[in-house]
Amino acid sequence: MNKIFTLLFISFLFSAAYAQNNKFAAETYPCKDTFTVDPNNPLDHVCHNYVKNNTGVILKLLWRRYDIEVPAGWEPTMCDNVNCYATFITACPEEYVNEIPKGQKMLADMHVYDGGLPGTECYIKLKVFEKEDTTSSINIDYLFNKESVGTKNIQRNIAVRMFPNPAQNQLNIDYNSGLSRIDIYNVVGSKVLSYKSEPSKSYDISMLEDGVYFIKFITTEGKILRTLKLVKKGIRS
Repeated sequence: MNKIFTLLFISFLFSAAYAQNNKFAAETYPCKDTFTVDPNNPLDHVCHNYVKNNTGVILKLLWRRYDIEVPAGWEPTMCDNVNCYATFITACPEEYVNEIPKGQKMLADMHVYDGGLPGTECYIKLKVFEKEDTTSSINIDYLFNKESVGTKNIQRNIAVRMFPNPAQNQLNIDYNSGLSRIDIYNVVGSKVLSYKSEPSKSYDISMLEDGVYFIKFITTEGKILRTLKLVKKGIRS
C-alpha cells in the first residue's frame, strides 16, 4: 500500500494543470486505491471516468496514454466516445477526435486486463487536450490496486455474462435486463458486427477472422454499459 500512495503523491505533482483548465474537467483520481472488478470478467479491471465540456461551444478533444507503471503482461485499454482502443494504441488518432457538445461528456474509461498474470499495482496517466490548442489540457491518474478490490463504484445493476472466451463460431451472452444492442469492434476501432440483444442468446461470429475484438454492451438508454475483450479463435486442424 505504501507504494500506491507514493504513486498517488507523484501523480498529484504531475496533475497541477488540472485545476487551471476551466474549459473541461474530470475526476483527477477516478480509482484512487480501489477499482471495480467485473464479476463476469475478473481479469478486466476498470476505472470509470468522464471529461465534461464546461464551455458553450463544441470541444474537439484528443488524449494520450502514459503507462507509468504496468506489470509485465498487463494490457491497458482506453475507451472514449468513439472507440475502445487496442493496448498498443497510446494516443487518440486525430481522425477519431472526440467532438463534445456544450455541457456534454467524453467517456474516459481505463481498462486493464491482467491476463491472470502476477502484479498488484498499476499506474496509468491520461492527458486530455484540445486538438487545436494542445496547451489546453488536463491530466487524469488511474491507480489500480489489486489487493484492495472495491465494488462500491459499480454504477448499474445490469448483470452480463459472456462465454466462451476464447470463442470459435458462437458467442453466448446472457443478462438480466437493460441491454438493447451488442456491438463488436476490431482492434483499430471499426465496428464489424452489431446485434439486437436478447437474454440467453447465441450470436454467430463465424465470419470474423481470428484475433482480438472488443464487445460493447449498449443499454436501452443508448449508453455503453461496459466493454469486454473477446478472443476469436477458430478450430485448429
